[in-house]
Amino acid sequence: MAVIDTLAQLVFKDTIVLDDEAFQKASQDFADLADKLDHLYKDVDEMLAELQKGFDTPAGHKFVSACNKTLLENLDKQKAVISHVSENLNMAKNTYQSVFTEYQELVNLINSN
Repeated sequence: MAVIDTLAQLVFKDTIVLDDEAFQKASQDFADLADKLDHLYKDVDEMLAELQKGFDTPAGHKFVSACNKTLLENLDKQKAVISHVSENLNMAKNTYQSVFTEYQELVNLINSN
């Protein structure tokens, strides 16, 4: 038995932590960030619309068009990526919920002995 305990200590020398709440929090944090990016997008879009009123020239139109392309399109792409990460973290949490539950049961069983 001592050999098995020693072998287990060598193989499992690092602590294994499975935390479904961490997945949920990370998913929510990314969803919150996506919401903030959405608000930023709307604010920048409104500012560009106001700027466009004062830049009613060919150069002004080109400037606003460049801002739309470099700012708004990239904000939209970042939001899509961040939303995708949030959805995947949530899906992973749900997919592996049984693993989290069984892991916690195992930890409780080991700690009760």
